Amino acid sequence: MPFLRHRHILALATLTVFSLSACTSEQEVEDKIEAPRFVKLAKVSHAPAFDEFTFPAVVSAVKTVDLSFEVSGRLVQMDLVTGSDIKKGKLLATIDRQPFERRVDEQRTRLAQSKRELDRIEKMFSQSLVSQSALDSAKTSYELAVIDLKNAEQDLSYTRLYAPFDAKVSQRLVENNSFVAAGTPIARLQDVSKIYFNINVSERLLTANLGRGIKQASATLATDTSQWYPINYVEHSTQPDPVSQTYEVVFSMEPRNDLPLTPGARAVVKVSLEGTPYPDSLVVPVKSLVEDEANQFGVWVYDEKTGTVSKTPVTVNHIEDALAVISSDLSAGQSVVAAGASQMRNNMKVRPYEGEL
Repeated sequence: MPFLRHRHILALATLTVFSLSACTSEQEVEDKIEAPRFVKLAKVSHAPAFDEFTFPAVVSAVKTVDLSFEVSGRLVQMDLVTGSDIKKGKLLATIDRQPFERRVDEQRTRLAQSKRELDRIEKMFSQSLVSQSALDSAKTSYELAVIDLKNAEQDLSYTRLYAPFDAKVSQRLVENNSFVAAGTPIARLQDVSKIYFNINVSERLLTANLGRGIKQASATLATDTSQWYPINYVEHSTQPDPVSQTYEVVFSMEPRNDLPLTPGARAVVKVSLEGTPYPDSLVVPVKSLVEDEANQFGVWVYDEKTGTVSKTPVTVNHIEDALAVISSDLSAGQSVVAAGASQMRNNMKVRPYEGEL
């Protein structure tokens, strides 16, 4: 009997331990389920104007022109120093003029001869000594001689090359005393009467801001952004680059002594636009968006009274850096889960976390 009583006491003790252990495990699971999860919250706010954009830019000349002679010959004078500034009308290069001067003299002699012949035929025609055809032939010869002289004089004028505009000599392509053929570039000039700033705008950004006017634009050196200078819109391309899918936009400014910019230099352009493309939209952090199986977006909205979250569908209109522009039934000032949104579920209890998650 003592042995049976001992076994009965041991069984009761074991059952009691198991019962306590089971109760403890259930309680821990229940506590874990009920314990609120810490989450990072963010406020829903009205969409900003998105009216200021900054772009890297490249300085360029108004135009770049390759200079060439329209006649062939040997260079006998050339005043082209790479990197130098030249004024419009400056004599830059000359081809040996002697062969062309002789050609002009020759055509003047032929013209004088044609004139004398025409005068003689006209006098004879008035006396009915020659036919009408003879007179017509003399007139034609004279007119052709006039044209030949004009062509010779024009070729002579082509032996001198002048600067077509205020420019900078970008590159000298031939040396003095070289023989150059007509149309062969001898130098490359850059028109720096204005400074051009070229920026590339993405297709997404350009499409999102169609119809918005430019309120203000300014530029500065990429190496020193402490001073900004006003610039003016010039033009933009209407077809994107096939590789980068960006559109080129050009701004300009008058040259400034206090802003040493040369074609090819790096700069920064800041553009402010009028109005806003999203007048009635809201913004939330991009990280707050969750996507369902139907590829629809939503956010988890925090209820301060119950301490729980619920999912609200939203329509994403635009992504700008870390912000998503949305349309929904939300109101500015409501709180949404900004970190860990993918781990939320309806009516889940959460607790706002003020630190960084």
